[in-house]
Amino acid sequence: MFFEKCNDKINYKFYSIVNEFLDKKYHTAYELAKKNSVSEKTIRMRIKELNDILILNGAIINSKSKMGYQLAILNEEKFSEFNEKIERNDKKKTPTTSNERVLYVLALLLNRNEYIKLEEICDLLYVSRNTMTSILKKIDCILDVYNLSLDRRPYYGITIQGKEIDKRICIANNLQRRSGLNKENGHKQLELKIIGKIVLDMIYNHGLRISEISLDNFILHIYVSIVRVRQGFIMSIDNDKICSLIDADTLFVAKEIVSKIQEEISVNFPEQETVYLALHMEAKLSPRSGKNIASNIIISGEIDSLSLAMLDVIFGSFKIDFRNNLELRMSLNQHMVPFDIRMLYGIPLKNPLLDEIKKEYALAYTIAITACIVLKQHYKKNIPDDEIGYFAMIFELALEKKNTVIEKKNIVIVCSSGKGTTQLFMYKYKQAFGKYINNIYECTAYELVSFDFKANNIDYVFTTIPINMSVPVPVFEVNPFLEQKDIVTYSEMFKMGSNEFLKKYYSKSLFLNNINVKTKKEAIKVLCEHTKKYVELPDEFYDAVIKREDLGQTDFGNLVAIPHPFQVITKVNFVTVGILKESLWWGNNEVQVIFLIALSDEEDEDIERFYQLTTKLLFNKEHIDFLIENQKFEVMIDLLGSGSSPSE
Repeated sequence: MFFEKCNDKINYKFYSIVNEFLDKKYHTAYELAKKNSVSEKTIRMRIKELNDILILNGAIINSKSKMGYQLAILNEEKFSEFNEKIERNDKKKTPTTSNERVLYVLALLLNRNEYIKLEEICDLLYVSRNTMTSILKKIDCILDVYNLSLDRRPYYGITIQGKEIDKRICIANNLQRRSGLNKENGHKQLELKIIGKIVLDMIYNHGLRISEISLDNFILHIYVSIVRVRQGFIMSIDNDKICSLIDADTLFVAKEIVSKIQEEISVNFPEQETVYLALHMEAKLSPRSGKNIASNIIISGEIDSLSLAMLDVIFGSFKIDFRNNLELRMSLNQHMVPFDIRMLYGIPLKNPLLDEIKKEYALAYTIAITACIVLKQHYKKNIPDDEIGYFAMIFELALEKKNTVIEKKNIVIVCSSGKGTTQLFMYKYKQAFGKYINNIYECTAYELVSFDFKANNIDYVFTTIPINMSVPVPVFEVNPFLEQKDIVTYSEMFKMGSNEFLKKYYSKSLFLNNINVKTKKEAIKVLCEHTKKYVELPDEFYDAVIKREDLGQTDFGNLVAIPHPFQVITKVNFVTVGILKESLWWGNNEVQVIFLIALSDEEDEDIERFYQLTTKLLFNKEHIDFLIENQKFEVMIDLLGSGSSPSE
C-alpha cells in the first residue's frame, strides 16, 4: 500500500497537535484548527483525548481563558520517551494538509477492491465528515481524468470503479511520482535502478530509440506493475486485440525485459502483464533506427483519413493549405501510429517543451489545437496539451519549409557622412542581410525629396540621421555600427515584411474596450452585434461562432480567446477585438481579451503572416497585460508589429 497504516493511532490522531505545543507557548483552538485543516470542535475533542494519554506519559495540556492551550511537562524523562516514540512512528509523514489527505485517501482506495465506510476513513485521519466530503470531491476530479469513478453504496461505503489499466496510470501520475508514498524508499529506489538497467540494456541491444522522459515513464510503469502484481491486482486485457496493435518485435523485446526482471526481482508476471508492458513500449518508442528491429510502420486507412481530415480543418479555419503537402501528411501518419495506442488506452506522454512550444511556435500551436478537434471527435475524449504540443512541432516544421522562399526587399540607406562611410555602411548591410535584400540604394537627406520610391519598389528606409519629411515606406533610424541585436531585429523584419498589411484585417472601428459582460455567449453576442454596424454579416454568423465553441477550445490561457465561425461564411476578412472590463471563464481558462476572427473565401497571400503576428501577440503575456492596462487600438497595433517588450 502506498500509504501504509501505522499501528499506533496516536500517530495519526495526535502527533501534529503535540508538535504544535513543543514551543511551550499558548495556542488557540482557532489557530490549531486552521493549521490542521479541521474544525475547532475537532481540535477540542482531540486535546481532550490526547490529555488522557499525556497524563500517563509525563505531560498535560492546560487551557486558560482568552489565552488558549499550553503544554505543561510534569516528568521530563517520561515525556521525552513518549515524544521519541511518536516521532519514530511519524517517519511516513502524517497526512495533515488537505493535499496530503487527498493523496492518502486516493492511495487507500486504489489499493483495495472492497468497500470501506467513510467513518473508518474519518477515524484513520481523525477528520470530520464535512472534511471528508471535501476530500472526496477533489478525488472525484482526479479520478475523472483517468476514466475512474467513486462508487458509493449505503451501509457499505465507497470504492473506486474502473479498469486496472486506468488505475495504474492514475497511481503512476499521482502517487508514485511523489516521495514517501510507497514502502521503504530505499527498497523502491533499488528496484527502480535494477529495472532501469535492464530496460536500457535491452534498448541498446535492439537498437531502439526512446526519449529520456518516455524512458523514465516506462520504467516507472514497470515498477507500478510489479507492485500491483504483488498485491494481487492483475491486468485484465484483450491480448489478441493488443497484439494486433503492436509490432511483433516490440512484444519480443518486452518478453526479454520481463524475463530478466523475473530473474533479478522477486515477482511472477502473467502473460497479460507482459503484453501490457509491450503496449506501453509501442506507445513510447521513437521511429526505429533499424539495428535489429524491423523499421516498418503500418499506417491504416483510418489513420490516413484522420490526417487528411486534420489538414482539411486547418484549411477551413486558417486558409492555410497543407492538403497537398505529402511530407507533412506522412509525418502526421507516422506520429499517429503510437498516438493512436496512447489515446485508446490512456497512456500519457509528457512533453517537456510544451511551454516553449506555446511561446515560440504560437501559430503552429494554434493550428494544432484546431486540427485536434478532428481527433477529439474521433476518440470521444479531450486531447492532452502535451500531445497537442507534439503535433505543433510537426506543423511548425511544415510552416518553416513552406516559407523558405524569401521575398527580397529593396532598401534606401541615408547617411550624413561622406561617400566612403556610406559605402561601408551599405557593405555591412549587404553582409548582414544579403539573403533578404535585392537592391540597396544610397541617398542623402535632401535627395529623398526627388527619389522615386514607386519605380524602385522600395520597402524600407534606413537612416543614421533624423528625416523631417514624409516618405511612403517605414523609416528606421539606425546606428552606423550594426550590433547583434540590430541584426536579429532587422532579419526578422525582412523575413516577415512590412506590417502595413495588418490594416486589411484590423480597423479602429472594430475595436471595443471596457466591455461589461458576465458570460462567454454574451461577450460573443456583443462583438457580433457591433461588427454588424461596419461589416455585412450573414444571419447565421453568431450561431456559426457558437458551433465552433462547442467543437473545441478557443481559449489558450494568457487571458485570450480567438472565437471564429466553424467554417468560412463571410465575404471579407476582419478581426473584431474586444477587451472586457473583468475577465470571465471561457471554458478552459479565464479570458479578458477576445479576437473574433473571420476569413473570406478569397485567396490571401498575407494570411500566414497575419496569423504569425497575431498569435505571437496572443501568446505574449507581457504584451497582453500591457494591452489590458492600455486599452487602445493604437497600442494593440504597435504590439502586433513589435518584437520587443512594451517598455522598450
